[in-house]
Amino acid sequence: MAEARRVCPTCGAAYGGEALFCPADGAPLGARKPDGQDAYVGVELPGSIRLERLVGIGSMGRVYRASQRGLDRAVAVKILHKEHCRNETLVARFHREARVAASLLHPHVIDVHAVGELPGGEPYIVTEFLDGLSLRSALVANGGKIAEARAIHVALQVSDALGEAHVRGVVHRDMKPENVMLVRCGADPEFAKVLDFGVARVGDADSSVATHAGAILGTATYACPESARGDRVGPPGDVYSLAVVLFECLAGEPPFRGAGPVDVLIQHAQTPAPDVRSVPAGSRVPASLAHLLAQNLSKNPSDRAPDARVFGRALAVAATEAGLDGPRLAGGTTLLGALGEAETPERQDASPVTASMPRSTLRNLGATGGRPT
Repeated sequence: MAEARRVCPTCGAAYGGEALFCPADGAPLGARKPDGQDAYVGVELPGSIRLERLVGIGSMGRVYRASQRGLDRAVAVKILHKEHCRNETLVARFHREARVAASLLHPHVIDVHAVGELPGGEPYIVTEFLDGLSLRSALVANGGKIAEARAIHVALQVSDALGEAHVRGVVHRDMKPENVMLVRCGADPEFAKVLDFGVARVGDADSSVATHAGAILGTATYACPESARGDRVGPPGDVYSLAVVLFECLAGEPPFRGAGPVDVLIQHAQTPAPDVRSVPAGSRVPASLAHLLAQNLSKNPSDRAPDARVFGRALAVAATEAGLDGPRLAGGTTLLGALGEAETPERQDASPVTASMPRSTLRNLGATGGRPT
């Protein structure tokens, strides 16, 4: 019997069934290579969109690179797996991903162009084509961690995107490295795009897909304590998950590991997070960054930044205190233009890091600059 194979969507190489990431470029390997011609390749969609090649396979669907004639641009088409089409919850999640992302209109959120349904009943989403690597792939390709300036640059962009969602009443609830793509945009080789709002909560009264009390959302490694307990997840939950991602970027491993997902969820709910400097690979993380992570990995949501933009501004301050250039790392995000909000009483209570900053520092951080080298 032939050995099962998995295919790299970047270089096309195939590897044994136990491999999860391409050893050449770090890209996550797709499902086992199908026999014969892909049934979707060559399909024409409304809008003069033609599917050209498979670029990825996930638990929810298959992603194809496609060309849109007339506009002469590449787009991505995500098609829900046919076996999921009778599952009302998964179909609702699939449609929700498109609706929420399309409503945000933010440079660090993936652009949604269209939605539709194939003749066989499979729903699809047409988005911009992101020619890059996921943050997960970048971590794998670099031995599990990335340089401080690089990690902060990515985290600041993600903070800006999530902060926009929070302002609009949207909570992502599944923030993890797999849901951040890094692409070239202008002079920035690692322009972040946030993906997959499929389990997002929209508004306080949202009772739709996967939002009922007791539901455990997201991936266990990055789940906030309130999600691990089955409680309601608000913006501080996304802040916690983003702090877990940044912890991993700086230390080469997440704060909690276990024998299985349930073990990890219990630790998120009950066990104090370790100091990032207690992890060998994170021993040289500057104190200001370590303190910021500790604050935002608190079990109590009220101890964290109240939303991702407050977290991002505090991160820019912590980076500057660590000898890095916070404004330059923030680049073109909108985070720093609102630093004055940290001086209001409610911001002082919610974000001690930014509230304690002198006005001169706040004014200096209000500038924006170039990109990290």
